[in-house]
Amino acid sequence: MVRKLAVYFLWLAVALAATYYLPEFARTPLYVLMLIAYARSSNEPMWLALFMTVGDGFWGFFNPYEAVTRLLPGLPGVEFEQLYILVAFVKALRKAPTEPLFHRGLLRVMGVYIGLLVLQGYALGLSPALNVQFRLVKFLLPLTLLFSIPRLLRSEDDFRELFFYLFPMVFLALFAQVFTIATGITPSQALGVMKKFWFTVDVTKGQTYRGFYSDNSVLLGYFGAYYWLTRPGFFDRRYLYGVIAAAALCVVLSATRGWIIGFSISLVLYLIFVEKLSPKQTFSLGMVSTLVVVLLLQIPVVEKQFANAFKRFSTIQKLMGGDVTAGGTLSRLNERSPRVMDKWSESPISGWGFSDEFFKHGDFHVANQNILLHAGIIGAILMAVFILVYHGTLLLRSLQMPEGAPFKKSLLVWCTFFPGWFFIHSTSGQKFAFYADPIAGMIIGVYLTLGALLYRLSFNLPVKA
Repeated sequence: MVRKLAVYFLWLAVALAATYYLPEFARTPLYVLMLIAYARSSNEPMWLALFMTVGDGFWGFFNPYEAVTRLLPGLPGVEFEQLYILVAFVKALRKAPTEPLFHRGLLRVMGVYIGLLVLQGYALGLSPALNVQFRLVKFLLPLTLLFSIPRLLRSEDDFRELFFYLFPMVFLALFAQVFTIATGITPSQALGVMKKFWFTVDVTKGQTYRGFYSDNSVLLGYFGAYYWLTRPGFFDRRYLYGVIAAAALCVVLSATRGWIIGFSISLVLYLIFVEKLSPKQTFSLGMVSTLVVVLLLQIPVVEKQFANAFKRFSTIQKLMGGDVTAGGTLSRLNERSPRVMDKWSESPISGWGFSDEFFKHGDFHVANQNILLHAGIIGAILMAVFILVYHGTLLLRSLQMPEGAPFKKSLLVWCTFFPGWFFIHSTSGQKFAFYADPIAGMIIGVYLTLGALLYRLSFNLPVKA
């Protein structure tokens, strides 16, 4: 496994070199080389993890529209991970179909509605300019991962290997957080990529650091650690607790209120309904967490950031007291939301679809309002039904299984994790929509596919004599 991890980081180094350290003319050939290597490879988990890292950013590298190649003049650059999605789709078409996903019917309904939103966009007005049409394609292409991932990652062992690559990224994200807080620069700046970042501040002067590295990888790693805790023998439990602690510290150090509350919701629900920790286990977990925090607090500038993060989080009290700006630190409720809702009110039933008006007025900072703007009341209801039926099916299956059954606790992980994820979506930036960027398509594809796989496996357990 160490050799596999070395190969993963070797390919990551190739992507870094192509994007930042080699001349422009060498970038596209190296990207093509990587895509050819992927097309010829059977190691789907490693390549999915690699392109997740590229799509999510790493240490201040792979920021939006940096890992791109320009295929046609006059068109925007194509993100490297979009090309991976295209190759993955072709590979998936060549694979034999898997057993039907229990949510396949729901996906078809959602797909039909997405098609209607595209037609509606053209009917209401969508610029024929090539760059706008190209943008629409890039909005829709990542949705093919909901088809590709189930065909490419077919077993629980495939997902185990995927998380084998992803878990180290959580620790590396925490390292980057601490490094940036302590030095005032990102690791990418330290390694010679001279760029300015809005979140590089001098914490010692009372400024609050707001950076967050590899946030989607941290989120998926946080979920994965909970899942694999319910599957003994796959990962060491102490390692998984370390992943949870590192992910939580990333969130706290980012001083992002929605993420802090969202992670806390998932943790509490998991401990109560899934883990059901004994007093001894609770004490052990508390001691490990305390030790990690104490060690970090030995770094003076990190201690200052903890204080700043707590001060920012305490502004929640002002929000609860009726101050919708949370002491001037929040503009979602009094500025962004009214703008979006005013536009939505002009087309409330089906929204504005993929039209110029949606692209002009959409705002991912107010996620649920943005869903209404894009897909209307019908779209919001469809999404709510999908979420409730998907998680309700897993919950019902878990309740039907006898105590001690292998997947009984595992199925509950989805039901305890999602409320926290949805809170993040609702307060800190859109995570669910009728379109996706590459990293969102990957995360949601993994989440839905692993849940459906587990549901199917729960019916194929050996019968005791």
